[in-house]
Amino acid sequence: MAVSIRGRPIRSIRMRGRNDSGEENVPLDLTRDPSENMREILQNVAKQQGVSNMRKLGHLNNFIKLLCNVGHSEEKFGFTYEEMIICLRLALLNEAKEVRAAGLRALRYLIRDSNILQKVLRLQVDYLIARCIDIQQSNEVERTQALRLVRKMITVNALLFPNSITNSLIAVGNDGPQERDRMVRACIAIICELALENPEIVAKRGGLSTILKNVIDCQLNRINEALMTTILHLLNHPHTRQYVRSDVELEVWICLQQLTHQKFYYFIFHQF
Repeated sequence: MAVSIRGRPIRSIRMRGRNDSGEENVPLDLTRDPSENMREILQNVAKQQGVSNMRKLGHLNNFIKLLCNVGHSEEKFGFTYEEMIICLRLALLNEAKEVRAAGLRALRYLIRDSNILQKVLRLQVDYLIARCIDIQQSNEVERTQALRLVRKMITVNALLFPNSITNSLIAVGNDGPQERDRMVRACIAIICELALENPEIVAKRGGLSTILKNVIDCQLNRINEALMTTILHLLNHPHTRQYVRSDVELEVWICLQQLTHQKFYYFIFHQF
């Protein structure tokens, strides 16, 4: 039986200088000049040797704290957004999934408007984000951070959303059920969200077929309603109806025929 100190087991006492996630507690002095803090953070994140992964994790978390404290200001930080993105991009190539997840989280906080999002895409960071989505299913923390970043990109400007990430989302939506991927529903939900904001890219990459396949496979009426509402919304508006290709439109009716009468009528009566 574990010995307790003030009602707290010894085995739960963490090593000094580390928190529950294992990261090193890297001090951040917010009274210093923001440019000095940012320089120290980016230097440690970009170093290939001499800095442990857990220390990089601490610096990446400090990046977010500094950003929230100072705000988005290239002048105060002494670095351009391109320079920050290039350093954060290196975190997505790290061998430790915790560092990659922290890098994705830092990018999510950094992307505030279309201008910064364009710089992220210009530096081809989207391919690294897609890689994080396609990575091993066991890396749920990293994949969750990647999907949260993807939703932030849609919120900022869905018209800039890249094909690379769209392909990854659709791949998980198509093959995830067979592989028992726990991120399938999250990816399908993001595809539906993207279809409402930027139907062109979803239609061109085959995302509408992915939505319909999941209508057939899913047994939950609430989820089926959301999926079918997305398709019906596109068909209902003249400016988006063009994105439902003839073969996809035919697949809509095939899909509806394969649904049970109970499920179909439940949807119709509750929507109209």
